[in-house]
Amino acid sequence: MINLRQLYIFSVVAESNSLAAASELLNMTAAAVSLSLKGLEQQLNTRLLQRAPGRKSTDKTILLTAEGIWLKQRAQDILALEKSTQMYFKQRQESEPTALNIGASQTVGNYWLPGYIRDIKQRYPCCQVNVFIGNTDEALDRVQTFRDDIALVEGPNHHSALKSRCFKKDSLMLIAPPDNDFESLQTAPWLIRERGSATRKYTEQLWAELAIEPKDVTQLNTNESIIHSVASGVGIAYVPRITTPLLLDAALIKEIPINNNCYRSLFIVKHKERDSELAWIDGLV
Repeated sequence: MINLRQLYIFSVVAESNSLAAASELLNMTAAAVSLSLKGLEQQLNTRLLQRAPGRKSTDKTILLTAEGIWLKQRAQDILALEKSTQMYFKQRQESEPTALNIGASQTVGNYWLPGYIRDIKQRYPCCQVNVFIGNTDEALDRVQTFRDDIALVEGPNHHSALKSRCFKKDSLMLIAPPDNDFESLQTAPWLIRERGSATRKYTEQLWAELAIEPKDVTQLNTNESIIHSVASGVGIAYVPRITTPLLLDAALIKEIPINNNCYRSLFIVKHKERDSELAWIDGLV
């Protein structure tokens, strides 16, 4: 049976890439850390680490073997599940939730989520809210691996272990610089989100509906960088409407009318194994 303490020590070492740095973070001697790592390697009957030469033995840089790289991700998942399990039983013994870890896609996290955090804190003042903001795929993966309690996303969920519920509708719009002189949507330069983003998927869906295949495409990983790039004249973009009012009012961007009224659903997502445990959040989101 794998020792969770040894697994945790390995995870810290793998993240810091340094035996000395990990020893300091763990408040342990380098010898004790090294002994724990050797014990884990013996238990798994494999090499997890390679030690690159440094000035002193305690300064050696840690390099992961192929098995170590695989175990690093698996260790994060296992330790997150252990933490979630402890939190579950702790909260069952208390009158109100003490913590809520939320993974959110960018549109939801930056624009819709703050109001929900306010409502949660008003109802449960002692509840510590921790938020991770990424794209839809990242947020769903964090709930799937028990690193977050819920996800708030604008894309569909394809994980069989997760349960989704629509909590709000959102819309998208096509925007351009105020002096837009692009000849056509096909030849215009486009700005799009990264793969894994729901907004990118809706942009690609729009291209299919308009029967275009733009060749001049720039990828950015935040809505804000895309909108400000449009305002700077870089190109056009299909973005959530809620992200645009300030620049629209300032006449720094303009809307391009299209025969497409895209309304998309925003979802709250929980792991099916934790649905009843997290039922208290349903009255707030």
